[in-house]
Amino acid sequence: MRQAASLLADDDPSDDAAPRRPSTFLNAVALGNVGSGKSAVLNSLIGHPVLPTGENGATRAPIVVDLQRDPGLSTKSIVLQIDSKSQQVSSSALRHSLQDRLSKATGPGRSRTDEIYLKLRTSTAPPLKLIDLPGIDQRVIDDSTINEFAGHNDAILIVVIPAMQAPEVASSRALKLARDIDPEGTRTIGVLSKIDQAASDAKTVACVQAILSNKGPRTAAEIEWVALIGQSVAIASAQSGSVGSENSLETAWRAEAESLKSILTTAPQNKLGRIALVDTIAKQIRKRMKVRLPNLLSGFRASLR
Repeated sequence: MRQAASLLADDDPSDDAAPRRPSTFLNAVALGNVGSGKSAVLNSLIGHPVLPTGENGATRAPIVVDLQRDPGLSTKSIVLQIDSKSQQVSSSALRHSLQDRLSKATGPGRSRTDEIYLKLRTSTAPPLKLIDLPGIDQRVIDDSTINEFAGHNDAILIVVIPAMQAPEVASSRALKLARDIDPEGTRTIGVLSKIDQAASDAKTVACVQAILSNKGPRTAAEIEWVALIGQSVAIASAQSGSVGSENSLETAWRAEAESLKSILTTAPQNKLGRIALVDTIAKQIRKRMKVRLPNLLSGFRASLR
């Protein structure tokens, strides 16, 4: 197992003195401009509105959310793990705590935005490590920070672009950045967010449907795309309250998918909504494993000689 972990992390398994880097197969890094909806997309994956959201750049430092799936928890429960201790917390308390830490992380005298790390257990999230980066058009993030999280061989890149910007997707800086990091597109996923805000714009809706059907610009057609509204988790949380229905989240996800179908009438239905995003991430992870398997096997053979 140590040899496998070393090879997947591009370490030399024969060098016992070298520091070990964890494999990034289950890492997912969100890339996009300020206000693109990155944090809302990741909240949808988590199943709780944990990450601060806002049009003016709520994420001002990298936030790493290490998720563990615990089917024994209710859909409304979140357990925060700190060292060996566990504490049940609410999504609003976590979100407000993050907002406070973000304001301090980018205060006067800070030359670099240190990452914020959370380890959570929920019954709603896939077992991924999600990285919410600041908007790439903010001064608080530079290329070295982006490469620190997104440059690893196997981290999934989630490029988030608001639906209203779909007609200009070919010039998206986030998409260009992902192509520089992952030229073959074997670990990149595109998300068209905030579909509801474009519902009344026929031209934009047509562009979104073309991209989802792989009929958009060549640079966009080379990767998988998913469409989201993005606020389903926050809506479900607000509706459920502390004594709400256990199924409110699943209901919200189904409602999101139905809303997307009513707006994007000609788009492939398997590319609409949160469940489609989870399936697409799993597909990209499997695809990446197939790409990496030959190197992994050759590394094992070399270590046995």
